Order: sequence, then structure tokens, then C-alpha cells
Amino acid sequence: MEIPTLVVSNPPHGTVDLEAAAELLELDGFATRLKANFAAPEVMLASVPEDAAEFAAALRSTGFNVSVLDGAELAGLPWPDPASSLAFDLSGLRATSRTDSVELPYAAEVVGVYCRPPADRWPTPAADIARAVASEHGPTIAEAIGRTSILDLYYRDDGSVRRVTLVPDLLETDGELTVREVVRRFKRLRLDTRLAGIRPRAPYLIGEAGHGGPERRRYSFGTLRLREALESISEELRAVPQYEFGSRLSYALNPLGSAPA
Repeated sequence: MEIPTLVVSNPPHGTVDLEAAAELLELDGFATRLKANFAAPEVMLASVPEDAAEFAAALRSTGFNVSVLDGAELAGLPWPDPASSLAFDLSGLRATSRTDSVELPYAAEVVGVYCRPPADRWPTPAADIARAVASEHGPTIAEAIGRTSILDLYYRDDGSVRRVTLVPDLLETDGELTVREVVRRFKRLRLDTRLAGIRPRAPYLIGEAGHGGPERRRYSFGTLRLREALESISEELRAVPQYEFGSRLSYALNPLGSAPA
């Protein structure tokens, strides 16, 4: 399968004509309302460019706010490399990880994505995260931090998109305070908080029964359709955790160098 073009919901939406949207999405009214109220971006269709453009236009006419992305845009981003230390100096953020040292000036253009599970989540032990980080394997790290708070900061260095990942549980800091400090100091920050409070779902795994419920239809996270679309983009993305997928999707919708969304 060729790399698909993605139609992605980009909340908040307008006043959605649920009846017209339900017919277009081939869903019942309840499932359509769930999609209209879901706070974070999600894939609505993966197809060839012409069909994606037509579907996006039709969905916009019902009140949904959607964007069209080349699926390849999700594959070219760096995997998380969580910081083991963090400091806010007078002129910039300093962070070190197992493989890198980052000095990010407060004047830099930064795209941030904040993911935070609900308060009743089961926390991932810091020791488990530390072992994953020691592997230096991006997908393993993404899986380990996929159910804890994450603040991804995307920036450019020597023309390439880079990423520093702040994991409050690993840094033994308060996530909300860290976010506020980053917002206060970085003047050119564009921060997406739409994944804050979203309960991370498990990806679809081959051989399992899958996930039921009206929220798991079409290309929702945890469906076979989405897994197949992601696998056609990159083998490494086929079973990507929801927060990792959400972070990449958020950045692709509002990349560095683009006009503020």
C-alpha cells in the first residue's frame, strides 16, 4: 500500500450537522457526536490524495474542522529522547538526555505538545521508564512513557527538526508547573494542550479481539484501519502508543515555520 493521505480532525469544530456528518462518516448519531466532541486531533480517513481532498471538503461542510496531511509527515520526526536533567537559565532551557545535550534559547521558535493522562491513571514506575530510556530505542521509549505526562518541545537545529521530551515523572517535577514555566519563558512557543486529560488507549494488536465501543470506529486510535494506515507509512509506527501518535499528529498540523494555527 502506498503512503496514504490523511484527513485529520483539528478541533475545536464549529456547530456540526450531526445528521449530515453521520451519513458521510457512515456512523450512527451517538458515535458521530463522540467524534465531534473529541478534544484531540484524530484521523478520519486514509486514502489517495484526490479522495482525501473530496472527503475533507464534504466533512468541512458539516461543521468539522479538518486538515489534509501527507502521511509521510508523521514518519520523519525524531523519536522521544527523554531528558534526565532540566534547568531554566537566564537565556534558555538546558536539558541533557542519555544521547544528547540541549541548549534551547527562549527566543527560539518552539512547537510544544503536552500530553497528560486523567488523574485516575495507573502510573508507570520511573524505573521502567529508565530501563526503556537505557535501550536508546525510540519505539521502546515511546511505549514506556505512553501512559504518563509528557511535554514534547520541537525545534530546529542546523535545519533539522529536533525534539526534547520532558517526562515529569522521570525528572521528579510537577508537570503543570513545568508547562507553565515553559509558557512563561518561551515567547515564540505554540503549545498544543488538546491531549491533556485524554485517556491513552491501547493500540490495535494483531491476533487480539480488538477494542469495541462507538469511539473505536473508522480510523480512531485502536482500530485495525488506523494500524494498517500507519504500517503503510512506517513499520515502526504500526503499533505506536496514542500519545506518541498524538504528538506527531499535532506537530504535523502546526509545524515549525508555519503560520500560527
